[in-house]
Parts: sequence; structure tokens; C-alpha cells
Amino acid sequence: MAIEDKDDILQQLADPLEDLPQTVPDAPPAGGKKGKASKNDIIRSKNQRRAKKSGKTNGQIVRVENLPEEVDTDTVISTYLPARRARLLGAAILRLDKMRLLLLLAVLIVAILFIMSFMQEKMGNFTINLDRLELFRKGIAIDYDPYFTHPTARLTAAPVIDATNISIYDLPSDIADVDGDHNGRNYMAYTCYLRNAGKEDVAYVASIVLESSSKDADDAVRVAVWHNGERTVYAKASRDGTPEEGCVNFLSDRLVCSFQEENFLVGNVDKYTVAVWMEGDDPECVDRIVGGSVEFTMRVAATNEDDTTLLQKYIQDIVDTLTGDKPISAAGTESPDFQKYDDVTWFTRRNQ
Repeated sequence: MAIEDKDDILQQLADPLEDLPQTVPDAPPAGGKKGKASKNDIIRSKNQRRAKKSGKTNGQIVRVENLPEEVDTDTVISTYLPARRARLLGAAILRLDKMRLLLLLAVLIVAILFIMSFMQEKMGNFTINLDRLELFRKGIAIDYDPYFTHPTARLTAAPVIDATNISIYDLPSDIADVDGDHNGRNYMAYTCYLRNAGKEDVAYVASIVLESSSKDADDAVRVAVWHNGERTVYAKASRDGTPEEGCVNFLSDRLVCSFQEENFLVGNVDKYTVAVWMEGDDPECVDRIVGGSVEFTMRVAATNEDDTTLLQKYIQDIVDTLTGDKPISAAGTESPDFQKYDDVTWFTRRNQ
């Protein structure tokens, strides 16, 4: 017998059923009685037919060239992948533990606060803020209109972009006669009015504060303030501590000036005009401050604050409203005007 024949006989003895067709018996239904499909089988069959029709098999993505002709390839490509990415992103977030979720939330809050602060900085380089608790809710308000058509507790001036140095003599002669925001090419100017149309006489202090400065631009800045028509120019002290020519020194590194009104009577109106520029004749106005910036805030606060709490003041306001004794808006959403029938304006003010 040949060696080849011997090997063939050994192979047949090792697996005599190898050449027979192999069949796998049908598995019985997953549930229910024999020969009757269960509810799960029906659902599984529907899902398989739906997946086959949409071009998906076993939860996998099928290549475009292998899709049936009746399947819209644009629909499969444009809707399935974005939905899958969204599900994957949601699943990834859900897999994070509590500490990572808290860290992600903290980063999100910091980002929102940064965006808000950036927007606030871009709102303007000069703002006027009125003390809401002690003044605004008592009927004191500010406005850029001498007729007080829009009384409020906050005003904002537009910034001056790419300003260069000028002289005080370059300012318009009627700069204090223009209301509201009236910036020039190289200077900032704003005029506002402060009115007492409230319940009682008050005392207030109006302060201008240097909020920020870059590249030592505040060394050459000038701040001119017209208070009821009287002008005063403020600047940082010179290197030897003496005032700059024609100027009054800043009260401190950050506090520019302060105006105190001890008896601001009901019906009084005060006018303020503020102008800011870089003085070219200042010895500190050199090349190193090019590209610098300054930001100022005017704050109007009460000087005769009482010792009552906010809750006590709130309750008193409600009582005044119910009794009709010079009512005030308890919500504090609008400026109270107890003298509206007397039409208190800059032109009809009591302190003329």
C-alpha cells in the first residue's frame, strides 16, 4: 500500500463525519409555548427589519456601497452620525464621577463669569453708580436728560478708542452744555443730573474713583469736573509732589475727587459734567504710556444712612404704600418720583 493511501485512511478514521453536511437544529422560542412566538421575538424581528431597511445591521454602520438601493444615503449620512456623536458625548458625561462633574461645572461657571466681566469692561470706560439702598429707593435718581425722562441708578459712557494726547485748550468751549454722552475724538465727556424727588432731604457724597490703569497712563491723565457750572481739573501729583499746572492733586492714588452735599433738599437737582483726556503738556506724557488705558467710576452714596435694616425699610415702604403716605415701589424696579406732579427738572429745580 502506498504511503499516500495510508494517510488517507488515517484521516478518515480520525473524523469519519467530516464530509457529511452539518446542520444546526432550530432553537426553541425564547419564551412562551412551543411553536408560538413570544412578544420579545416579535419586537426583535421588527427591529431587525427596521435596521435592515435603514442600512444598519447589529448596531454597526454599513458602508454606503453596501446599502440597499431603496435607502437614501444622504439621510443616513446626515442624520445618523451627528446623533451618534451626541449620544457618545452624553454617555461620556454620565460616566464621569461626581468630582469630575463638579470640576466641569466650576470651569463652566468661571467661563461665564469671565465672559460677563469682559462684556462689562467693554461697556465703557466711565460709569456712574447711585446707591440703590439708601438713595434710589428714597426717590433720588440720575439721568442724562435734564427733564428726567429715564431716571435710573446707573449710567454708562461709551469708550474712546485709539485716543492720543491733546491739550486742555483743545476741549470744546461748550463741553459742559451738552447732555449725556458726547465724546470727542481724543477725549471722553459725559453730563448727568442728580435729582431729589423723594420723601426727605438727604446728604450725599459723589466720588470719582480710578478703577484701573495700564502702562502708567494715569500719570498723564486729566479729569475735569463741572459741578453746577463750576469747573475743577484734577491730575496726579508731579514727581516732586506739587500739583500739575492748573490742576488739583488726586486725593489718593485711586480717589480722584469727592463732592459732599450735606443738605440735598427735596426738589433739588445737581448737574455734573466729567471730561477725561491725556494731557500732552504733562511731563509724564511720554512714549511708554502709548497703548495704555484708564477706567473711572463715579459713585453717589448717602452720608446720613440710618441704622434700620433692609427688612425694616422694606416693611416701612409697604406701609407707606398701603396708607398712601408718599407710596414707593416696594419691588424697586422703577425710580420713585414723589414730586412728579410738581415736574421737578433741571429748569424747575428748587436750588436755582
